[in-house]
Amino acid sequence: MQRHPVIIIGAGQGGLAGSHELRRQGIEHIVLERGRIGEAWRSARWDSFCLVTPNWMTQLPGKTYQGAEPDGFMPGREFVAFLEDYARSFDAPVHCGVQVRRVQRTDDGFVLDTSQGPMASAHVIVATATYQQPAVPAIARELPPGLAQVHAADYRHPAALPPGAVLVVGSGQSGCQIAEELHRSGRQVVLSTGRAGRLPRRYRGVDGIVWQHRMGLLDRTPDMLESPALRFRGDPHLTGEGGGRTLNLHRLAQDGMQLVGHLIGARDGVLAFGDDLADNLKFADDYFADFCARVDAFVAAQGLDVPPASAVNTDYGGPLRAAPPPTLLELDLARAGIGCVMWATGFRFDFSWIDVPDSLDAQGYPRQQRGVSPVAGLYYLGLNWLSKRKSGIIFGVSEDARHLGEVIARGVRSSATPQLELG
Repeated sequence: MQRHPVIIIGAGQGGLAGSHELRRQGIEHIVLERGRIGEAWRSARWDSFCLVTPNWMTQLPGKTYQGAEPDGFMPGREFVAFLEDYARSFDAPVHCGVQVRRVQRTDDGFVLDTSQGPMASAHVIVATATYQQPAVPAIARELPPGLAQVHAADYRHPAALPPGAVLVVGSGQSGCQIAEELHRSGRQVVLSTGRAGRLPRRYRGVDGIVWQHRMGLLDRTPDMLESPALRFRGDPHLTGEGGGRTLNLHRLAQDGMQLVGHLIGARDGVLAFGDDLADNLKFADDYFADFCARVDAFVAAQGLDVPPASAVNTDYGGPLRAAPPPTLLELDLARAGIGCVMWATGFRFDFSWIDVPDSLDAQGYPRQQRGVSPVAGLYYLGLNWLSKRKSGIIFGVSEDARHLGEVIARGVRSSATPQLELG
């Protein structure tokens, strides 16, 4: 059996950041990746996908964005190249094509069942991000058998879909971005909406996410949430594509997209939708208005010299509020010419392969405090709200990786086993 002092599972930004910090501490380790470096950014994003955080916020330990457009938004393929360059910069010990099927506790650490045989380690960092499995609702099984169904994780570009109109189910950030691209390509689109907020790409001359950073919203800790379930709330409407824009459901409707409420049933090729479109639009409008009011209050309290909101310095993306457009409560798929259903219904987590007692809570989600599990030697990186709101985004992983690097270094060195250290 192969033995390693520390094993990191996953070579995305979390796993690589953790590897960098262990390398900096002189701790021998390996990184196991089921695919390629940054695999989720490669295979679970569409071709035109761009980051929604400004380029300057692309910061990992030992590497930050140094390009000519700090306020721009990096395409997904460029971020993959960024990760590859990052791994090369410190010779990250990444082993690609290694699937970890199970992690179990032993008397002296952990044993990993992998596609390249069993491996053992005293310390394991799980850096597979929050979500691993596309979520498709059970109602998908009630749709006509010949109808094409695609999850957003498998979508690449409009031409790859079968001919006809497209029903996009889910109006979170990804659903709105994909629906807009499909509509722009000339497709007829029906967008089944849910409750998701809308964030301004730019407000009073400053990017909306930058306002979040300045106001300390990205540094909120889990104990500040009203409910632990809010750790999994979808991101508000926003896009970095085309230089970055506010996505506004009212504008999508004005441009000819058919908006409906949430999908509630299907029978004999006819879909039923809830009568909640107006409520969903109001939720997005209220979210936008509340955020802008928070910014205004922050500006006033801090005495900041920024201009008042205007059409010149603020991207409203369309009407702030508008009467809901005519909607449908039923849709005959054949009559509407729907050739494909796009499930933009998010992802679910699956940590069942971590077969370690006391490591998961009643919902099957990792138990941890700042990435440290109650099970000695087991750690996490890159989870939503791991230590702060920013933990699950590129901008926040450095802080968590640095903390874990120090924790693990102390644990390794306290064992007084010389072969665990490099040099």
